[in-house]
This record gives sequence, C-alpha cells and structure tokens, in this order.
Amino acid sequence: MRKASIELVAPAKIVTLIAGEFGYGKFLYTVDLSAVSENTPTPSQWLDALEECRRKARELRYDVSRVKGQHLTLDNN
Repeated sequence: MRKASIELVAPAKIVTLIAGEFGYGKFLYTVDLSAVSENTPTPSQWLDALEECRRKARELRYDVSRVKGQHLTLDNN
C-alpha cells in the first residue's frame, strides 16, 4: 500500500493528507477548519478533521504512516 502522512497546521487551521511517508509528496486532501469558524478550533474539531483525512486516505488506498501535530486533538484540561 502507498504511504501518506497527515499534518495538522494550527496557524492555517487546516488538516492535510499528503502523499509520501514523510509528507514530501503531493497534497491529496485538505480540511479547512477556518471555514467552520473564525475562532481557534477545539480539540474535538481537530480530531474530526483528522478522522476525515484518515477516511479519505483509506478511500484513496493510502496507509497513513505518521501524523504531525496530533497534540492539537488533545484536551489540555
């Protein structure tokens, strides 16, 4: 199976699915959280976007080998 990575980018409020084990390939899919709200996304919004990218990876037959920025999905309370 082909490899891909997912990156959560806090300043841009996006989650991207990128081809390649280390994320150096082409962009395959992007979830834009700034379209949902102008406020800072909550950990649950980040998690939902991450899961959406994982579903898209399965649909495109990619195996996600790493997730960068996954700490954004954790509730700090």
